[in-house]
Amino acid sequence: MKKLFVFGIAALLLVAFTVPATAAVKIGGIIFTDFYYLDRNKDNSTVRGMGADSLQNTAIQVPNITRLYGRWTNEDNVGMYIEFGLGQGGGNTIQSASDNDFSAVVRHAYGWWDVNPMFQIMAGHSTTPFSPLNPSQLLGTRSGSVNIIGVGYGDFYSGRFAQVRGTFKFGKVARLEIALVDPNGALAAGSYGPWAGGEGVGYQTNTKLPRIDIGVPIYLGPVHLYPGFLYQQRTVDRMPGFNNGVDDAISSYIASLGFKAGFGPFGIEAEGNWGKNWGNTRGLAGTSPSITSAVAPAIASAILKANNTINDAETYSFWLDLSFKFGPVTPHVMYGQQKSKNETFTGSNIEARTQMYGISIPIDLAKGFRLRPEFMWYDDGDVKVDGGGTTNMGSYGIYGVQFQITF
Repeated sequence: MKKLFVFGIAALLLVAFTVPATAAVKIGGIIFTDFYYLDRNKDNSTVRGMGADSLQNTAIQVPNITRLYGRWTNEDNVGMYIEFGLGQGGGNTIQSASDNDFSAVVRHAYGWWDVNPMFQIMAGHSTTPFSPLNPSQLLGTRSGSVNIIGVGYGDFYSGRFAQVRGTFKFGKVARLEIALVDPNGALAAGSYGPWAGGEGVGYQTNTKLPRIDIGVPIYLGPVHLYPGFLYQQRTVDRMPGFNNGVDDAISSYIASLGFKAGFGPFGIEAEGNWGKNWGNTRGLAGTSPSITSAVAPAIASAILKANNTINDAETYSFWLDLSFKFGPVTPHVMYGQQKSKNETFTGSNIEARTQMYGISIPIDLAKGFRLRPEFMWYDDGDVKVDGGGTTNMGSYGIYGVQFQITF
């Protein structure tokens, strides 16, 4: 990782000092430092494997959302963008020697060509056009629950993956974005269904078509709409010990609708997602029990039942972010919720719901220097199984401030 970081810095500097005068180059970055107090109740600490008692811990961390980027364009409307994430990766506030190691990861690496004013082609590693909005929640990436942009508590992040994308522009009113995305892998922190154990254990999956992500942003003055759709088809080879006739087709699809508007100092953003078998495609939903837990390791993934049929998992999520700007201060009040329903191997209904609420207050104190006090509460809810009882997953809070230095 250190070699990757050195190579990335060298590449950005090489681009900056060797491009011709007709090209344009921009280099920038941002450092995030989290300073917070984590308060998990006994139930939450126990189910997350952090001890049998409640956990209260102060942490100061530099998460790998810290980044360095370079952007280059030329006179033929060709450009590229490279961004490295720097800092501490996953993990939690219970430190070990390896947790203190900093690493570099590629967040974005893509290029594009504006063929004409109405059409652009892009290829590389980046976000997809599906479900593009995120709530203004940034504190606690390394809390042990992946607390970033509300993932798993109302926000589904479609992820940054290798893709080929075409964008059709309809003046300033709308765009149609269609991305063919690498279909391999499963949802982060989730188990790959329909059988427990993870992908590649006793069977293999096959994909003949890439994942298809579609976004249609629509701009109506101060109101912006973001409808979108995601679809992926996979088949699963027979698992040893199962008879022929087992269902082997798994379809993942998600419909999304985002809304964003600004009226003077007042702003509102919201987004909702609904679909089937989220766990069988890639994205980011953190470690939310509505995706996977010790009680239901594949609750958001397709499940093979005893009668050799597959039950599709159903999941929805939504969030709301209200803000008001006065001077250098912009408070954001947020609420989010996510729920999955499925059936067990024996056909019993199972469901889990999570939610979040709180406030985040970015304050611009000087050019390039921002403080973000944030006070958020997370409820991991209950995992309910018909005939199998209810498991309380507990709740926790994260209270602190994030330092942001930008250049």
